[in-house]
Amino acid sequence: MIVEAAEGDQIRQYLLRFAGWDQVPPEIMNELCQAAEVVEVKRKRSVFRRGEPGPGLFMVRSGEFKLSLISSEGREQILYLAEPGKLIGEGFLPPDTQCAASAFAMVDSQAWRFDSKLVIKLIGRSEALAFALMRQMAFRANRLIDLILDLSLRSVERRLASFLLTLALRAGAVQGTPCVIPRQLDMNTVAARLGTVREEISRALNRMQREGILSLSRQEIVVLDLNALERVTYE
Repeated sequence: MIVEAAEGDQIRQYLLRFAGWDQVPPEIMNELCQAAEVVEVKRKRSVFRRGEPGPGLFMVRSGEFKLSLISSEGREQILYLAEPGKLIGEGFLPPDTQCAASAFAMVDSQAWRFDSKLVIKLIGRSEALAFALMRQMAFRANRLIDLILDLSLRSVERRLASFLLTLALRAGAVQGTPCVIPRQLDMNTVAARLGTVREEISRALNRMQREGILSLSRQEIVVLDLNALERVTYE
């Protein structure tokens, strides 16, 4: 399904939130946005898989996707999660290049797909578009390097504390006031994102609860001591 003009405007507004996209000429931006195709993806289905040819550049329209790697033993490492408005660039590849990771829908979701041939054609007409895409891919590469460093140099408890601290700060947490973090992700997903297993996440959570940093229930995690959580992150 090709998008209508109003939806093309929504895509444009999402793109303009990323660095460099405001420099893309309006006619190039219009052509790109209007050529987007809506792809519907059921929960646990993929838009592309590791080893397959790249099908194009994607942006999340609704729902949520994860980019991940799965070992031969079935263990998963989530590289990142993508919510509405986020780009998934790992499928934007030359036709003879295979995808290095897989992108799965976390729930029933939709994405806009931009055909690789069209994007490459537009890049040939716009240096600004090329630089905008380069910025996006450099940002993602830097985040993946950070993930590698995190997995290799930091303990599970420190990685979990960093993850919870980010969520708490996004929720407006301040020291001295409990901050509620809803449990929106299941334990297996959190473990896969942090490069460990469910049991290690449970042990780390319980340790932080015993130390009075957190209070746990099935529905939520309450941060009781923000400074202590930050200390665990950076100690």
